Amino acid sequence: MANGLLASDASHIMLYGGSRSGKTFVLTRAVIVRALMAPKSRHVVLRYRFNHVKSSIIRDTLPKVIDLCWPGLWDRSKLDKSDWFLSLPNGSEIWFGGIDDKERTEKILGQEFSTIYMNECSQIPWASRNMAITRLAQNVGLRLKAYYDCNPPGKAHWTYRVFVEKRDPDTRQALRN
Repeated sequence: MANGLLASDASHIMLYGGSRSGKTFVLTRAVIVRALMAPKSRHVVLRYRFNHVKSSIIRDTLPKVIDLCWPGLWDRSKLDKSDWFLSLPNGSEIWFGGIDDKERTEKILGQEFSTIYMNECSQIPWASRNMAITRLAQNVGLRLKAYYDCNPPGKAHWTYRVFVEKRDPDTRQALRN
């Protein structure tokens, strides 16, 4: 079901469910699939704090996904631990960042991306999400996609208002499809 949604024409896709439900695995895999489909494309995985993306995605989920889905790809890729991005053999890059650090955020968001994945977005403020989305603009032949995941949100959080109520969190007006 999730893979069908990810393959749809939707530009903004939220997966939510309980802990250990596979959301992060599925969305990390989707980012890699898109990176492999379009040579020299750029993608980013964001969390609120950089050390959380480093421990949960870079050191845990990312190598598991690659080893299970593309055996040998990790050995042919290069993880840049200075700027924190993964270079794939086709020249595509997957960047990793936390949006709590102004300097790191400016470095990452000074680029354009084909995919933006906001992991654990219930921790990401609406204004930060809006700033990041402005960088969803790389034209490499892929449909631009924003992925989000979180545990089921509370009714006051922007994720609930956007993805369940389908309303702008600021104005409360109905969102256009």
